[in-house]
Amino acid sequence: MSNFVKLDIKALDSYQPLMLISPTGSGKTFSVIKYALKQDTYNKVVFAMPTKAAIREVYTKLSLFTNDVGRDDSDVRLEDNFNAEEVWRKKIIITSYERLLQQMISSPSLFSNSLLVIDEAHLLLSEGRNCTLQELLAYYKFFRDKFSGKINVILLSATMPDVDSLSEYLEAKVICNDKRPVNIDVKIVKVSQKRGENYYLNKAIEFINYVKKGELKLENYKQILVYTNTRRSAEEISKLIEKELHVPTAFHHAGLPIEVRKKIEDDMRSENNQYKVIVSTDTLALSINTNVDVVVVLALKRFAGLRTYVEPSTVAQVIGRAGRPGYSEKGLALIFAESDEVKIVNKALKKDFGKVPEPLDYPQTVLRWIYSGLDPLLLARYGYRYSPSKIKDSLSFLENIGAIQKGKVTPLGKVFAYEMVPKKGMNLLKLIIKFDKKGNPLARALYYSFIYSFFVDEYFSRKVNEGEILRKGNSIFLDSVKSLRGSFGRYTYFTVGESLEPSTWFYYSLTVPQVISTDDIAESIRKSSEIIYNLSTYSLISEDLNKPSYFIMRLMRSYRRILREGKKVEEIIDFIRFCFSNYQELSKSKDEFFDTQWIRNA
Repeated sequence: MSNFVKLDIKALDSYQPLMLISPTGSGKTFSVIKYALKQDTYNKVVFAMPTKAAIREVYTKLSLFTNDVGRDDSDVRLEDNFNAEEVWRKKIIITSYERLLQQMISSPSLFSNSLLVIDEAHLLLSEGRNCTLQELLAYYKFFRDKFSGKINVILLSATMPDVDSLSEYLEAKVICNDKRPVNIDVKIVKVSQKRGENYYLNKAIEFINYVKKGELKLENYKQILVYTNTRRSAEEISKLIEKELHVPTAFHHAGLPIEVRKKIEDDMRSENNQYKVIVSTDTLALSINTNVDVVVVLALKRFAGLRTYVEPSTVAQVIGRAGRPGYSEKGLALIFAESDEVKIVNKALKKDFGKVPEPLDYPQTVLRWIYSGLDPLLLARYGYRYSPSKIKDSLSFLENIGAIQKGKVTPLGKVFAYEMVPKKGMNLLKLIIKFDKKGNPLARALYYSFIYSFFVDEYFSRKVNEGEILRKGNSIFLDSVKSLRGSFGRYTYFTVGESLEPSTWFYYSLTVPQVISTDDIAESIRKSSEIIYNLSTYSLISEDLNKPSYFIMRLMRSYRRILREGKKVEEIIDFIRFCFSNYQELSKSKDEFFDTQWIRNA
């Protein structure tokens, strides 16, 4: 047991911030769970987790010991009995970084005498989470002054960057445990770089050939986790491995329906595994406990926009998944690396994780700070790495775009702040507002929701088999906006020099869940339509978009519930048609679309 991490209870009871650095599987999160259940210092303990899988796992564990625990994420919000206010009255809450930030902005008094547990804090290095985590820490520091020290934080990570600088900023005590509960053999398998071919499938073929040559005997291991970093490659690699190696496989990523993800996660913790190989994105590389013996790392590059390398901290996290405390004497990590990628692996093994960058999107943070009634220049005081000059540049941008006026948040700024709209989203929404003209309200609301999702949530960068999607899909959504199709792209071409128009496949996407994962697309469009709804509510865009945007929000929520129920594709398409055909009636109804007579009898 000496390899397992131990908390400093006296430090926590006296509101001393902690940074807990310990290898994967060494019991970091579990030790804090034990403390949360027994402590009587704090009125509230909030666990902020990076993935839905991690949120679900920690909530499940805590629920075994107390009823005074709540969970808040986009999955649980599909439940009929979900009540956000009731959840946040609980003593222990498990949530996402983003939900925590929203609560800190909208209900700061909730956090007086609270303990915040930020899991996987190394994601300060991640382009996707850097801004949110920096902002969380800035609010924490501000609240620490406001509440006279009666708030505390624990940062958890196996791969913490900037330890000395971060600990000084937080005035935190560092607890570092280098001993792994299970030793891991790491082997780098060098592969040749093949330009012009599919990077991910080439790596998968190298792994398959490695197994076929007898270098890795699958029968000697209980379960193998294969890491990649795109949803499409996870699906393609899984199918290829099953075909070539004749073993049951599964793929896991955030776009899958809730029940599918949960089934795979449960399998990874079971004694009798259904799957020999699971191919996953970051969803299983962070926080969640698994029982895999072997980890295979295939993806060491990213291709969203410019090609970049995977962060060394992420590589180290994935490697740390190998080996099962209490089950395995040793884990194995196989890393298939091209010659230029070996340096990233070496940095991971040497724990050279780099420095935390400045926040990558100043305007949204500065706007939310003003929305909270705070002086934005205080960010330079309370934030970890905020530049006063860039704060001032953001103020000029926000003034020009109409989000603030004379230092106060405008109605437009309130929508941007509440909906956590990034800078590129602000620019896009301003274009949509200026573009909007009279016409079919439902078509316009749908069109704008698809536009926002496609560009702000970056579906334009997703590589998909467009031909298969169009061949197997249905044109319901495209038919609904066909009178508008192309008009926004022509408008933006003449105003900003770029045609911003969703690709055809995106309109077909929700009708082909058998081809691509659509749960996340539906959630993205729901959030986009919520933004349009709020803009309309504040009369910032035509008020006739209010009813149809609310209709789309409810439709997307019902769509996700149908996916969760495992309805057939034909039933899903029929349901969408039913909703559009009964738009007027359903818009008046307070019932969930999913609960209409039609779907109950389907």
